Amino acid sequence: MGTFAERIEGLGNEHFLDSIIVSHGFTPYGRDYDVTLLTVAALPPDVPIGETTGTYVDCRYRYRFTHVPETHLRSAVEPVWWNESWDDVFIDYDAWQAAGTPEGFLWGAERADAYPGLSHVANSERAQAWAQAIGREMHEVMIETNVFLLHLVCHDLQIHQTAVGDPRSGSITELERPEPQ
Repeated sequence: MGTFAERIEGLGNEHFLDSIIVSHGFTPYGRDYDVTLLTVAALPPDVPIGETTGTYVDCRYRYRFTHVPETHLRSAVEPVWWNESWDDVFIDYDAWQAAGTPEGFLWGAERADAYPGLSHVANSERAQAWAQAIGREMHEVMIETNVFLLHLVCHDLQIHQTAVGDPRSGSITELERPEPQ
């Protein structure tokens, strides 16, 4: 199974790299932190591209970081783009299109591109301080996207595939039982 760092750099980042983050936040009970992402794949050779870009959403995953006592979140959008994208037209995709697709950062895309993605923060002072305070092994991870930079101090990570995509219909089907990864 490997160390936590090896798991993050291996399977943890396998699905994460170049994925689309569609939501993130604390679970309703407030202890754990979920990141929901979609992975995209090329259409199989026997599926016509038609009016698509030649890709489809092949899976949805839930990354659950457990026992999270500390988070740090900041925007990755440059100040110039904040200024250029201040108007509410940028928070609604349809309104943005109706306005003639003005130049700026489109918040209304309602997604974050996970690149470079997920990484383990080696020798984290935050994780060491929490480990000392509560007497449990703790780790810090960093998630980098085009929209935000997130640091989480956590104890563990659970990855579950929660849905699967269909390249022919473009639909996503919920799995009755999320599959551990």
